[in-house]
Amino acid sequence: MNPFDVALFAAAIRLSVPLLLAALGELISERAGVINIGLEGMMLFGAYAGFLAAYATGRVGLGLLAGIGLGLVLGAIMAFVSVTLRGDQIVVGVALNLLAAGLTLFLYRLQFGGTQPTTVKMEPYAVPLLSDIPGIGPVLFHQLPLVYLAYVLGPVVAYLLYRSRRGLRLRSAGEKPEVLDSTGVDVARVQWSAVLAAGALAGLAGAFLSVGQVGLFAENMTAGRGFLALAAVVFGQWRPYGVVAACLVFGFTDALQLRLQSMGAVPQQVWVALVALGLVIGAVGAWRARRSGSPLRWVLLGAVLCVAVGALGAALVPGFALPSQFWLSLPYVLSLVALAASARRVRAPAMLGRALPVRG
Repeated sequence: MNPFDVALFAAAIRLSVPLLLAALGELISERAGVINIGLEGMMLFGAYAGFLAAYATGRVGLGLLAGIGLGLVLGAIMAFVSVTLRGDQIVVGVALNLLAAGLTLFLYRLQFGGTQPTTVKMEPYAVPLLSDIPGIGPVLFHQLPLVYLAYVLGPVVAYLLYRSRRGLRLRSAGEKPEVLDSTGVDVARVQWSAVLAAGALAGLAGAFLSVGQVGLFAENMTAGRGFLALAAVVFGQWRPYGVVAACLVFGFTDALQLRLQSMGAVPQQVWVALVALGLVIGAVGAWRARRSGSPLRWVLLGAVLCVAVGALGAALVPGFALPSQFWLSLPYVLSLVALAASARRVRAPAMLGRALPVRG
């Protein structure tokens, strides 16, 4: 059975959406100089609020609005502590994650006990005519409505950051807040708006998980997606289209690991794809090295490793099976590799994670 079919790519697009929503919000926040480690907690709270509202009303839209609303509240708390009170942004984010993990589970069990009720969930929308195109139609044009919105947000955020006065102020807050302050702009207000946007999108991402995809809430259902969104921002080099590409890669990896968990032996196509991936890494790395003069040895090592493992797997162990835990860890291993590969060649906003200087 070939795992690389139309259903896999359609699932990859769908699974990338919660990552993309959260990552675009985080991009806005980090560009303003505030790192939101509490993204995972905001998503989990959003998932719970979305499920609760949809369960009570029977309406998906109200569930999504509830996720956004609670995300805004949590964003306001984050902004108040980290921007207004100049608290440590990392500590605030970690506290938010711990609170979400415990409180959502406590409230869920308090209300529903050991049962797992279901609620309404979003239905896919087929774009007329376009959804009938062979191949790409089911992948791109027969998706949940929020999928279309999420991918429209990419260009919207790019326009906001690079083509608007508000975006210029936001980027200045993350790079040189003292210059922005000298023009009479309230830097704290700019950061507040960025953190609120991040909270709203994280809450929406969480609500999409519960009422957009499955119609239920489960313990720790975000499963580290908030941290993957953080990694996507770094991997995308703090650029909107880079973040979109990174989320697509993570979404594809997530869809692939779900598919491979249901199979016994590793399909031959996976080994062949690994060889192709190694060749692509080598070609892109060589092109970048020639263009920028950056060292090539680690890129070539990764390319050779992919080709060697893929070739050996295809030739020697065609019926080889791997435990499901290996496939489950694949997106997180990829995020570590992506962060390691990006560490030396990207520059974060200068004020990222640092409190605003006190006015004299």
